[in-house]
Amino acid sequence: MNYLNIYSTVINNFLKKNKNAYYLLKLGIFIGKNYVKFFPDKRLPKSLRYLHQITFDWTYKGMTSKRCVWVNLFAPAEILLAFNLDPIFIEAISAFLSGLGLEDELILRAESFGISESFCSFHKVFIGAVLSNLLKKPKFLVATSSICDANLNTFRFISESLKIPFFFLDVPREYSKEAKDYLKLQLKELVSFVEKETGSKLDLHKLSRIIQIENQVRSQMKECLELLGKKQIPTTLTFEMFMLYTSHTFIGKEETLKFYKMLVEDLRNAKVRDKKGVFFIHTLPMFEENFKNLFNFNKDLTIIGMDLNYDFLEELPTDDPIEALSIKLLKNPYNNDFEKRIEHIKKLISLTSPDAVIQVCQMGCKQSIGCSMLFKEEFKKLDIPFTFIDVDCVNKKNNNHGQIKTRLEAFFESIK
Repeated sequence: MNYLNIYSTVINNFLKKNKNAYYLLKLGIFIGKNYVKFFPDKRLPKSLRYLHQITFDWTYKGMTSKRCVWVNLFAPAEILLAFNLDPIFIEAISAFLSGLGLEDELILRAESFGISESFCSFHKVFIGAVLSNLLKKPKFLVATSSICDANLNTFRFISESLKIPFFFLDVPREYSKEAKDYLKLQLKELVSFVEKETGSKLDLHKLSRIIQIENQVRSQMKECLELLGKKQIPTTLTFEMFMLYTSHTFIGKEETLKFYKMLVEDLRNAKVRDKKGVFFIHTLPMFEENFKNLFNFNKDLTIIGMDLNYDFLEELPTDDPIEALSIKLLKNPYNNDFEKRIEHIKKLISLTSPDAVIQVCQMGCKQSIGCSMLFKEEFKKLDIPFTFIDVDCVNKKNNNHGQIKTRLEAFFESIK
């Protein structure tokens, strides 16, 4: 008996009948977070078992807490953590709901409300969940203009639909003193906004401590990259995606530092890499059957990493945390032009020495689809096998599984 399928069917029936399924969803997440704590997957190293626990815990808080705040992946969540708030990035919630098999009904709800069919499914699923009253109303919303041009429209729509406050950060594309000052002013306005919404004052010492933890985390990340070039651990597409929690929204948490220290230790003790190593660009299709069959605990292939999990690796100043956050947002290679992004990816490639690179082009994402041919040219110069594949990471019905299988088989046949 597949209990997850039964649970999914029950929630879908609630959604179809316009019944409130929030408490049913909350119960499922509560059971899930305790299940992974007491019955961890023994195939995984200790670090990834711990990652499973903390991501479930953060997801539960972000979807049920009275202090939850919805953000995008690149929002300066450090400020929110300094106020003891519970941020959660909307892409994580969408992926979680898709994992429960709820995406069809939620996408239908969003599209019936006028959301375009070509709109990113990560955002459509989330909008559908909001329209279905499937999620607890957050205190407020915070988003940036970084990378994804759907952020402003999605968060504005949610703000208007739920009648909740929304703060938007306009991040300039080029780094300069003027851009830094402009962004610092916005970040100070964000602090004032959060102080007003929470009734609390920002503790700058606490924010500085969060930046200090971030710096320690990045030091561990760099060691991970060097080890990933030589070692391998059993993993899955899902756990690489879980690392978006620790590399972005929760990077300043003590639990994150503990995870990366554990990961470094696991890699040090791991066997030397004897499988074909694949590095991913943009995202991972953790629900697509062909990718799952190829990469989850595979005896011939191993996932080395994903570029977004190592997008910013510089040490930040801790004496002025607001300036540190402005530097981080502005200097992120994915906030700049293609040249900055490819140069950063080349550094990651030189550290990890993959046998192949795959760019996953998320359906509806112009940012990923638009640079595929440029990547192809660059990796040809490096003499590294590269391919790009169009996949919908959330809407499973949107994928041509036969075509994806053919593309993957042909690609890996060429690198044997």
